[in-house]
Amino acid sequence: MSALSAEERGDLVEALLPDAAGLVCAVREETQEQITARLRGLSRHELEVVAVVLAAMADPDRGLRESFSWISFDEHGEPLRYPSKAARSIRETVSTALPHTRGRSGVDEVAVERALHGDRQSLNGAERALAVDRGIRRGMDYDLVAELLGMERDAVKQAWVRAKNKARAEGRPVPTQPVGEIATAA
Repeated sequence: MSALSAEERGDLVEALLPDAAGLVCAVREETQEQITARLRGLSRHELEVVAVVLAAMADPDRGLRESFSWISFDEHGEPLRYPSKAARSIRETVSTALPHTRGRSGVDEVAVERALHGDRQSLNGAERALAVDRGIRRGMDYDLVAELLGMERDAVKQAWVRAKNKARAEGRPVPTQPVGEIATAA
């Protein structure tokens, strides 16, 4: 947002305030699919602005337990039991958290997933490499990945070779099935 003038930033915040407020309500009232549809309707830049607007809406001195009081169950449907650490405020949580570096390599996970679902995204090199790796591992062939990411087929093949080599070097499993059949192999 820093490339914009103060007036332009203000206009953008005003324009996206309804989206941010809608997301606040959606998190409490809508399904994951509905929330995902809301977010997919926003550009990468708009998502960043909505994140800033949402942060501005939160009181950093409010307790975590109070901030999440509307959540009464965990992911398994069991009654939620807040740990004693939940008595801390949002501000106190920040002081103990490490800065988020977007995967250390500047990877926007949301943009990668959106690209793999057919939404045109401007991806950096690390994001493209991750998208190729995920797409191929999900059973997409070179041509489909190339189309979704706006890449040449040969570039996708080279990126897949690099992804496999990196996975092997890190001790992670590498599929042995032919590309396009990976996700369907037993």
